[in-house]
Formats: sequence, structure tokens, C-alpha cells
Amino acid sequence: MALPLIKVVQLTLTNRCQLSCQHCGVAELRNVMPGELTLEQIDDVFRDLRLAGCLVVDLFGGEPTLRKDLFEIIRRGKASGFMMSLETNGWLLDGAFVRELEAAGLNQIYLSLDDSRPEEHDRRRGRAGSFERAVRALELGAATSMAVHVSIVPQTAEFFTGGAMNRFMAFVLAKGAEKVRLLLPRFSGRSAHPDGTPFAARRERDLFACIAPEYAPHIYVHTPGTPLGETNKCTAKNIFCHIMSNGWIAPCPYLPLVFGDATRESVVEVFERMQSHPLVRLGGDTCPMRNPDYIEEHIRPMGTGRPFYPVASKNQVDLGAPCPPDCRGCDAAGRPSRRPAEAVIRDLQAVDPNYRSIEFYGGDALLRADLIGILGRVPPGMDIRLWTTGSWLPEDPGFREQLRSFPVRAIRVMMPLGEAGTPGGLGDALGRIRAVQGLGIPIHLYAPADAPAEAHRIVAENAARLGVERIYLFRRDPVSPLSNAVACFGRALGRARLAWAARP
Repeated sequence: MALPLIKVVQLTLTNRCQLSCQHCGVAELRNVMPGELTLEQIDDVFRDLRLAGCLVVDLFGGEPTLRKDLFEIIRRGKASGFMMSLETNGWLLDGAFVRELEAAGLNQIYLSLDDSRPEEHDRRRGRAGSFERAVRALELGAATSMAVHVSIVPQTAEFFTGGAMNRFMAFVLAKGAEKVRLLLPRFSGRSAHPDGTPFAARRERDLFACIAPEYAPHIYVHTPGTPLGETNKCTAKNIFCHIMSNGWIAPCPYLPLVFGDATRESVVEVFERMQSHPLVRLGGDTCPMRNPDYIEEHIRPMGTGRPFYPVASKNQVDLGAPCPPDCRGCDAAGRPSRRPAEAVIRDLQAVDPNYRSIEFYGGDALLRADLIGILGRVPPGMDIRLWTTGSWLPEDPGFREQLRSFPVRAIRVMMPLGEAGTPGGLGDALGRIRAVQGLGIPIHLYAPADAPAEAHRIVAENAARLGVERIYLFRRDPVSPLSNAVACFGRALGRARLAWAARP
């Protein structure tokens, strides 16, 4: 199972901002989500994304230039191999600041500008002088090696029909903008009323026809490569995700459904969970947050008074499997099966069939004598993920063939590398991996981060030939380090990150 193809990640550095824009999509987050990722946490995210094959990291806000460590973040992103872009209102971008951005390695600036008329821009932005500073930033950026694209969010049909959009294009192109990114209103933040915009009525093509032909090649709709007049495809459905200022992960800032936390889980794991969820997959490949039917049926019932919506992942089923006796330090060791098959099957039947995958957690799946019967009740079209310690495999010679007859895409193996420094400890760990490899299913290995570094190195060096597709390092939950401390027995990981991944 190849890693998910995360091409672009939008990383929110802060929700703070000097302005108060009428259409702001994150304004409501400032009071309820004041936290910001530390530089160390951002390093962890960058490591995950590098292993996942990410190409672009877009620094977002709030206003990301308010971060004192912005230049260092850009440098570290470049060192990780990413193309780095920055979304900004331009308020702080004087000559010295722009030179620092270029020196740090920034590739592209997305500069927000709402009108070619100073008074209109300042009114929309809620602060006098913001137009002057944005134009200064545009001119300074255009004189560097960085690409400068101007972002605009038109709010009325008259902006197009009255000629303001054409005047805006002439103005920003003359000031040095390479492209203009046309952002259409979404059901988010202060733009949370699509029925009140000209775009909800699907009048986009009529409005775009008001733009002079000579400007059309310089405009794209939301996503680079989406020409004016074409419906932009929702990249959050396949190659894009958004990380909030506190590490929460959502499909995009316009679809603020929280699926996980980058400070506790690998971004790859959360991305896979998100891509499997029906609310992300519904509506084809276009933006669901510009679809009034989708909003009425799925988003409004969650409550429009909140700026984000935590989404429970309901494709995870507690298998209630037995636990092996030899996981030292875990109070679940030796526990018998906790759930009858009927209870597990009832949970399976309750899973939305629109999910792409299902994960069985809770104990060692391979210790359930009735595992094959349970897997036979998984709805068609769903990939399966199982947990095991690898300490015991069924002796039935037909078990391997039976297991492989199901779409088991990964077996997640918790390894006791904490004992790797003891005589025979590392050999035992490698032996367990070899035993699971015999099942012929890709292995995702979870190893304690506090295991000896030499053990990590040896396992990584042997991973590919042992059938290991990914290695995750985890830290135990500091609140309850010995209860449900390992992934196979529950969800109480303190922090897990991707440490190694096989390449196709």
C-alpha cells in the first residue's frame, strides 16, 4: 500500500492578524484556538511530510509574518526539500523583510488585495493604510526572484459587471503581479452565507464573461492550472490538507472538519483517515462548501456557531481481541477476549458504507480464533487494517491464504524494541517481523521512540527485505504510561510520527 500522495500542505502558523477582514475565514478561531505550533513540532511535521513525498508547504494564517521565527521556518522547510509559499496581507513587508524572505529561500508570495481603490480595500480589511502597504509589498516582491501572485475575494456581482475587476487586473499587473488567484466565497468564517453571494446561484460563468479577454490568461480560480471559466477541482479530496495553528488537521480551511492532531499522530495517518471519510468524498471532485445542498444536509446540522467541527472517525472498530502475556509494562497483557463476535459485527454493520477503509483495534487481532469469520462480514469495497504484536501466529496452514483472500492492506505491528538492549531482545523483535512477513501483507511497524538508537537503525536497515512498508516511532501517553500504552491495545498514544517509508 503506497503512501498517500500528499502534494500540498497548508500550515497555519498563527491565527493572529493586524487586520479585521470582512470575509475572513479564520477570524473566529482567534479566541477559541490561541495555541501555535512550536518550532520543534513544525520540525516533526516537516519530517512526516518529507517521507510522504510532499512537494509544497504553504504558510498560512492569520498573518504568518507575525511569527518571529518565520524565516527559520522557511529555511527548515527548504532544507526538507519543499517549495515554500507564504500567504500575507503585506502589512509588514518592507524592503528589509522582503530581502529576508528571499534569503531564507521563499519561492512564492500570495498577496491579498481586494480592490484597486485604496478606500475600498481598506474598508474591506478594516484598517486604514493597508492598501498602501499591500501595494508596497507587491512592488518589492516583484523585484525579487520570488513569484508574486495576488489573491482577491470578490464579494458582489457588481465588482464584475461594473468593470472593477478589469480595473483591478490592469492595476496589479502593472505593479508586477505574475498571476491573480480568484477566490470565490465559501461557507466559512465571515463568508458563511453562500446563498447571499452571486456565486451560489452558479452565475460564475456569466460574471467571468465580464473580464476582458486580455486578462483571462493571468487569472486562475483557486488552484493554479484552473483557467477562468472552468470549475476548479477540490484538491482536498486527493492531494491537499490543512493544518491548523494548534496542529489539528482538516481537509482545507474552507472545510474545517477536524480529523486528527499533528502533535500526536503522523500527518500521513490522519490524511488516510480523512480521505476515507464520507463527508470528504461526497459531491464528486468539486468543492462541497460551495454546494448549498451539501451545506444544508451535512454542515448546518453541526451548528454554524463554531469555526471548526471535530469529526469522530467511525470506521474504527474495537475488536476486543485477547492480549499476549509478554508485553512488559502494559496492564492489559494477558487479557482474554473482551467482546463477542456478535458485538463486533454489530459495530461493523453500523459503519457508513461510503468509507474506503476500516481499522480493527483493541488487542492482538491474530489471537482471535474467529477473526476470519469477522473479516468476512466487512462491507465490500473497504480496505482492512489489523493490529498485532507478532508474538503468536495461527498454526493452521490455511490461515495465510484465508487472510490474504480479504483486502487487508496493512498489518500494524507493535514491536517490543524497548527490550532491544537486553540479550536476545533485538533478535526476538526481528524474528517477530519475519513471522508476520510470512503472511504476505505489508507491515506498518510501530516502535517505541525510547528504544535504543542502535535498535532503530538495525530495524530500518532491514525493513525493506522484511516486508516493512512504514516505521512509526511513538511515545507513550505521559498521563497513563502503562495503561493502553501501546497502539495495538487502544488509542492512547502520546505521539506517533513517521520515521521511515519504503519507496515504490
